[in-house]
Amino acid sequence: MVSSSDTDPSTLPRRGYVNLAHGQLHYRVAGSGPPVVLLHDSPRSSAMHVGLMQSLADEFTTIALDTPGYGNSSPLPSEPQPEIADFARVLGEALDALGLPRCPVYGFHTSSKITLQLAVERPDRVASAILEGLSLPPGPPDPAFVARYMLPFEPTADGGYLVAQWTKVRDLHRFFPWFRHETAARLPLDQPDDRALHRYGLDVFLAGPHWSSAYSAAMRYAALPAVARLATPTVFMARADDVLFPYLEALPQPLPAGCRIERLPADVDAWRGRLRTLFREFATDAAAALALPDPLAGASDEPRYGYVERAAGQVRVRRYGRGPGRPALLLHETPGGASAVAALATALATDRTVYVPDLPGTGESDPLAAPDVDAYVDVLRDVADTLGLAQFDLVAEFTSVPLAIELARQWPDRVAHVVLDGAWLLTAAERRELWRQYCPRLAPRADGAHLVALWQRLRDQELSWPWYDGRRAAIRTREPQFDAWHLHGQLLDAMRQLEHYGDAAIAAFDYPVKERLEEVHVPVLLLRADGDPRYQWTDKVARKLDAARVLPRPADAVARAQACRTFLDAD
Repeated sequence: MVSSSDTDPSTLPRRGYVNLAHGQLHYRVAGSGPPVVLLHDSPRSSAMHVGLMQSLADEFTTIALDTPGYGNSSPLPSEPQPEIADFARVLGEALDALGLPRCPVYGFHTSSKITLQLAVERPDRVASAILEGLSLPPGPPDPAFVARYMLPFEPTADGGYLVAQWTKVRDLHRFFPWFRHETAARLPLDQPDDRALHRYGLDVFLAGPHWSSAYSAAMRYAALPAVARLATPTVFMARADDVLFPYLEALPQPLPAGCRIERLPADVDAWRGRLRTLFREFATDAAAALALPDPLAGASDEPRYGYVERAAGQVRVRRYGRGPGRPALLLHETPGGASAVAALATALATDRTVYVPDLPGTGESDPLAAPDVDAYVDVLRDVADTLGLAQFDLVAEFTSVPLAIELARQWPDRVAHVVLDGAWLLTAAERRELWRQYCPRLAPRADGAHLVALWQRLRDQELSWPWYDGRRAAIRTREPQFDAWHLHGQLLDAMRQLEHYGDAAIAAFDYPVKERLEEVHVPVLLLRADGDPRYQWTDKVARKLDAARVLPRPADAVARAQACRTFLDAD
C-alpha cells in the first residue's frame, strides 16, 4: 500500500541519527511546536512522510523514524527472528534517547502494529495512538503465503536481481497480494509516476535483505489481544481506498475506553486535515526546540553515521575508529559512493579516526546548487571545521583527487599529508569527451531500465577506462570488483540522488589539475597500478609535485591501508 503522503523529497526535512543498543536509528524532523511521531509502513522509510511533515510543520515538530532495517536504520539481529514487540521496544528506546515528551504517535499499516504494541507497553511515551490500516485477519498467517510474499532479496553479480525486484515494486502497487496476478487481486488505485515509483523502489533496495523483517513480523502479530489491553487514547482509522479498510469492521465492540473508529474518504486533503485535528487534540504543550543528540559524540568501537549541518544543506559523515593518530578524511570515487571505501576506512582506522563524508549529491548528502571543485572544497572545509580537525590527512580515490589537490593547496597548514589513488593529466579534448560521456543523464523509468543502465555503468567502470571505451587499449588490468554486494552498495549511493549522481565527477574533470599541482607543497603519496590506463599519468604527476612518493597500489584494502599508514606516519 502506498501512502498518499508520498512526495518529492528534493526538499527534505533535517535528518539525523540516534545511537541505540543495536545500532543507529535514522530519522527526519521538521517544523516547530508540540512534537508528533510518524511511522512508515513496510517496506518504506520515513521518506514517505516528507509531504505530511511539510504540511504540518507550521504547527508541530514532526519526527519521522526509519524503523530498524529500513531506510538508513541499522537492522535488528536476524536471530532470533525479530517480532513486533522487538520493533516497539526499539521505538521506545529511540523516543527516550531523543528526549521527546509524551506525544501522539501515528503508525501506518505495518507500523500501526508497532505503535499499538508501544501504546500497550509504554503508555508513558504515547499520548495517543493513531493507527491507520490495522490489519486484523481471522487467524494466524499461512506460512506458505508468508514465504511467497516475502521472497528473499539477494543481489547477483550479473544484475539479474534488478528486474525481479523492480517487477515486485511495480506489482506491489497493482495487486494484493503482489504475486497474485489476477483480475480479482487488482488494486483500484492510480499508479505512481516514474519519480514516485523510483522513490518507493529505493526504499525496497535500501532495506534489501531486511525488507520483509517488520513486514513478516506484522503478519505474525496477534493484534486483537493487544487492542483489549489498551489504556491509551487510540484512533483506528482507514481511508476508503485502502485495501485494509474492511478490517475496521473486525475491531471488537465495545472498544476500550478512549478508543474510537474513524472512516475517512479517499481524499488526501481530508486525510491531512483530520490528522492535524487529531494531533491538536492529543498533543502535549511542550513546544520548546528539541535538543537532539550528536551521534558522533563519544567513543564507539562501531562505525557511526552523523550529519554536518550547513546553511546550504546537510553532509552525512561516517566515523571509523577513535585511535590517537592524526585523523584522516577519506574521499570516495564518483559515480558511486562511500560504501566502496568501507573496507579501506576500517583498515585505516586501527590507530586513528577516519571520517568518510558522502560527497554532496551522493548518498545522503544534499546536492550543491553550483557543483564545481571550489564548492566541494568549501563543503569539506566546513566538515573539517565542524568535526574539529585542526590538522588531518587526506586520502582520495580517483575522481576525488582534484578535491584533495585543491584542499591541500588552500590549507597547507591544516592538511598534513595527501594520498592520491589515481591522478590524471588530461588534454582539453579528453576533458571535453569525458564531460559528454562519463555521466550520461539518467531519469527514472517505470520499466526500471534506468537501474539496469546505472548498474552496467558502475560495472563497466571496473573493466575499462573510460568505462564506455570498448577498445583493447582501455582494458584495466586490475581484478574487477564484481562482488554483488559491492556493486549493490555503489548502486544505492548513486540511486539515492539519481539526478546528481555525476555532479562530482564532472566537476573533477573540469578542474585544471596540471596547473594546480605545482601549488601543492605538502607530502603526497601517489599509488600506481602498472598497466591500468587509469594510472597512466602517475609518474608525470609525481614530477610536478615537490614532495611526492610513488608506490605500487596493493589490491587488498588492508595492505593498501598499511601502505598509507606508513606514509602518513613518516613524520
